[in-house]
Amino acid sequence: MNKFIFIVLFLLVFSSFAFAKQFYASDFEKDTIGKPPSGWELGFAGAGNGKVIVDPLNPNNKVFAHTDLAKDKARHDVGGSVWVIGDANMTDYIVEYDAYFPEDFYIGVLFRFIDSKQFYLLDRRVTSPTSFDFWKHSNGNWTNITSGAKYDAVPKLWHRFRLVVKGDSFEAYAKLATDSKPFDKPFITGKDTAYKSGKFGLYGLIYIDNIVIGETVNDLVITSVSAKGKLATTWGEIK
Repeated sequence: MNKFIFIVLFLLVFSSFAFAKQFYASDFEKDTIGKPPSGWELGFAGAGNGKVIVDPLNPNNKVFAHTDLAKDKARHDVGGSVWVIGDANMTDYIVEYDAYFPEDFYIGVLFRFIDSKQFYLLDRRVTSPTSFDFWKHSNGNWTNITSGAKYDAVPKLWHRFRLVVKGDSFEAYAKLATDSKPFDKPFITGKDTAYKSGKFGLYGLIYIDNIVIGETVNDLVITSVSAKGKLATTWGEIK
């Protein structure tokens, strides 16, 4: 009986790994400086150019700069381009990424991006200390879902984020990229039923690095990132 239970549990655990999926992972080291990174596409073809650049804090590192426009010209709501990645049919997923905010401004990432008129936004706000909001965009109208969640995303430093999208709920975690400790608890949560699937994207003047998108935490197959370390060459290791 005990052996039977063990076999059943083993099969359940194995099946959870077998059917999980990694959608995307990159540290941009194989991409060409001055050009968009492989796999990314324009979700909205507006102003500005997204391209791989040299890390502003490490000349030996490559990162993805979402735009080359000034902070007040880069956002989608004033005509800035939106770059996206992933499958339009992604429903539940987790995204981990390093984010660098060149200026103190309204800057964010998009999830369940359907098109330039339908998406969710995790937005860095200009407050002291910095706070974040969840927003829904629908055909030019903005609906606030959660506001005023505190995380001091100091400009010109690298921060590590985890965004979890599951069912009608979503949450985000944050810490300095140099912090090797695991994420503790979400600093912001939200709930909305409008959009069920969509891509991941960027919004405004943001740089990113070391990004991975998977269905579960077990798909975030990167080793721990410390001191802006790059993705592991072997991505089969479970974090």
